[in-house]
Amino acid sequence: MGQRRKIEPAGKALGFSLLACVFALLMPNLAAPPASASTGDIIAPQHEPEHLSTDGWQAGTCTKDSPTCSIDTPTQYFEEAGAHPQVGFTQFIVKHEPPGETPVGELKTIRVDLPVGINVNPGATARCAQAEFEASSCPGPSRVGTSFVTSALGGIALPPLEAAVYNLVPQLGQPARFGLNLAGKNVYLEADDAWDGDYHEGFTIHVPPVSELPLLEGFILKNRLVFNGRAGDGTFITTPTTCFGPAVPPNEHTYSTYLLASSVAEEGNPAYDFATGAPPAFESPIPEGTFPKACDSIPYQPSLAIDPGAAASDTPSGAAVQVDVPHLTGAESEQDSSETRDAQVTLPVGMGLNPSAAAGLEACSDAEFGKGTRAPVACPAGSRIGTVEVQTPPLPEGNLSGDVYVGRQLSRDPTSGDEYRIFVDAESSRYGISARLIGNVRADPRTGQLTTAFAETPQVPFGSFRLDFDDGARAVLSSPPTCGPNAATARMTPWSGNAPATPSHPIVLTTAPGGGPCAKTLAGRPFAPGFEAKPQSARAGAFSPQTLRLTRGDGEQELKGVDLTLAPGMTGKLAGIPYCPEAAIATAAANGGLAEAGSPSCPVASRVGAATVASGTGPAPIRLGGKVFLSGPYHGAPLSLAVVTPATAGPYDLGTAVVRVALFVDPDTARVHAVSDPIPNVFGGAQLSIRSIDVNLDRRDFTLNPTSCGPLASSGAIEGGGSDPAEPAAFSSFAVGTPFQTTECGALGFAPKLTTTLLGGRKSTRRSQHPAFRAVLAARGGDANVGGATLILPHSEFLDQAHIRTICTRVQLAAAACPAGSVYGHARAQTPLLDQELAGPVYLVASDHELPDLLVDLRGQVEVRLHGVISASRARIKNVFSTVPDVPVSRFELTMRGGKRGLLVNSRNLCAKRAPGSFLDLKAQNGKELRRKRLPLRVPSCHRG
Repeated sequence: MGQRRKIEPAGKALGFSLLACVFALLMPNLAAPPASASTGDIIAPQHEPEHLSTDGWQAGTCTKDSPTCSIDTPTQYFEEAGAHPQVGFTQFIVKHEPPGETPVGELKTIRVDLPVGINVNPGATARCAQAEFEASSCPGPSRVGTSFVTSALGGIALPPLEAAVYNLVPQLGQPARFGLNLAGKNVYLEADDAWDGDYHEGFTIHVPPVSELPLLEGFILKNRLVFNGRAGDGTFITTPTTCFGPAVPPNEHTYSTYLLASSVAEEGNPAYDFATGAPPAFESPIPEGTFPKACDSIPYQPSLAIDPGAAASDTPSGAAVQVDVPHLTGAESEQDSSETRDAQVTLPVGMGLNPSAAAGLEACSDAEFGKGTRAPVACPAGSRIGTVEVQTPPLPEGNLSGDVYVGRQLSRDPTSGDEYRIFVDAESSRYGISARLIGNVRADPRTGQLTTAFAETPQVPFGSFRLDFDDGARAVLSSPPTCGPNAATARMTPWSGNAPATPSHPIVLTTAPGGGPCAKTLAGRPFAPGFEAKPQSARAGAFSPQTLRLTRGDGEQELKGVDLTLAPGMTGKLAGIPYCPEAAIATAAANGGLAEAGSPSCPVASRVGAATVASGTGPAPIRLGGKVFLSGPYHGAPLSLAVVTPATAGPYDLGTAVVRVALFVDPDTARVHAVSDPIPNVFGGAQLSIRSIDVNLDRRDFTLNPTSCGPLASSGAIEGGGSDPAEPAAFSSFAVGTPFQTTECGALGFAPKLTTTLLGGRKSTRRSQHPAFRAVLAARGGDANVGGATLILPHSEFLDQAHIRTICTRVQLAAAACPAGSVYGHARAQTPLLDQELAGPVYLVASDHELPDLLVDLRGQVEVRLHGVISASRARIKNVFSTVPDVPVSRFELTMRGGKRGLLVNSRNLCAKRAPGSFLDLKAQNGKELRRKRLPLRVPSCHRG
């Protein structure tokens, strides 16, 4: 290919900046063209410094062109950044040889690539129609410059031909076009834009063959093209708005104009590869200190406008975001507005991503979007979420417009900007441009606040940039939860190097969802959640799945927590169910949602139910499914549930949400008290807007109904987001309850058996001795559970108060620190609900009665305590357990010590005659009663030899 020349006049190099494409897209560095073997260099080489004016390739912007502006007139170079020079020029000299000035070849094609950031605005002047140009009748205001063409004949340079250059109406698919008539032949400067790279502009000239230029009388030797930089409205040429200075790293934001020329002897047309090119073969000298100056005075006053797309709070929002940057026209000395280098817009807290949008949503891959290529955008239709429109000063007849797509997720870190991305494609088929932008959306993992950033944008002007997201039930955003004040803010950094601008815009809402005034504060939002907790079947004593349902209305506070006590007797069968280990729960929380859904971290055997969460504002929330696993001790509770929900929706995998529910068991009533961790209202940076939570404990033979026939209820409180849904101390509380009553309760049988025995050797049967005592209760499966028990011992047994030495105080009991001396017996219980029996000591504890109370403390997987009141009834010892938990017990054994620690003392010799009977009264949970007036008190020692 032909010889390349490079000049770096620091912003004085002429550029077209033809369309100024939009305000984003990551800009790759301007790389120099590759050096390659030439089939016939045609542009003259660079000369010694004393001959700078005859250098083969020059380009620049100047304050004047008289005398002729060139590299050896540095004082004429225009040095104000972001302003409009009087003159812009390019010139080249064809390599020549003796005799005289004989060109070495005939020019075929000239290719010029312009610096990044220098703008020529074809919309600044009138434009000449093609028919007018061909008729040599272009209007005067469309003239933008003059071309001086020198030819050589017989080694002699002929007087230059002067040709007016006009701003033409571009052909379809061209951003700009200029024309001149050279020796009777129309010649065009065909402009293009590097929208697949850094958006620098260039043009190509196809030089007519000499045979078609008879008036030229020879080959072209020189050309000097001079533009009126203040043509039209005074803004035809604008210098870059950057002041990097001469100490710029190679290929980093350089102000270089590249020329590549070919002769008719060469094959093909010249072209540069700016993405992979090496430095040019030759570089023209630069006048010392001629880089742009006065960047600190470049104006930059962008404005921001946000239309939420909805008047109601907490509603799907098809928001529109518009950024405007004013551009100056007219006055010759004015600097234009700086280009935008970085732009970011932050929405108010609460105006977050709407999960409802994920249903049916797809993502566009980087390859399908094709940024950095000229391949057509191939994003799937399901990834489209809105439209874009860009107004740019160089396009007076139309805007760039197109679509906004969801970009494929690259990270699960919401702060990275790669979890949520948007692809913006603004096109103009009229001007042959496709401006492709990538916006990185950062989400605060605590509040869900969104910041969309476009970084290192190209140095091209735009007047307004508007993103308009689709509205409807599945809009991608939700309006703020309150009337406000809410405000969006922006931080926009200019290429001038000056301080960023920080425009803002209020977001005004007027109503609540469904009508009525909207809340002015978060705490002022209503909160009356729906609640239901009941078994699917109400049959008494039967296994039945238990369901829990929480609901929240539009505009209400977030669902943040559950503090629920189940109805008495609603229990669960833990036998045969392993716990999900803590390590497995931690693994689940760290897993991606797809990975966790495909291979759950908790053992399948520990699964006890399912959970469904409906999430999103509007009438079409998306539903996410999860699993409920049984786990071990948590936050002081003996048991817990782990609700594991893979957060996958549409194209997004946000990870796995794990909410733990501590299951406390009241030791006195065995009622289950469930306390959840805070339910996230933001996860993976997405504002969940949870509408309902359904938990179904559906494991076979897991949850068991009460055997009581009376009215029951599950009750507690639901926590709301209050004044700050990210801070538990600010949560609100709403009392809830679900009435419940079993069916077929009276059909349950009740036939337990109690045996009582005095233990010890023959000596213990004598008068004044202290035998041990054992009571064993055996119950049938399927019967009603015991609700209370009264046992009155016969006259032969008295309470020896002299043996009551140490009792457990209330303080000690509350601290689970009863002294060893307060232990007077031992008990054990077997239940079909547990794999292992419960066992523990029997204490005498402080009471409000005349005598200490009896406390049976059963421990194991859970703790259950039975309180017995000891009293005297007609000179007989009476033990009353008035409240017994409604749980099935297959065998209960209570043993009281004898001897020196024995509480019972014989009033007579027990073997002297038949042992008297005890009085027993057992009450069932369903109201049935079993009485034995003469329950035998067995004394085995009396029958031994």
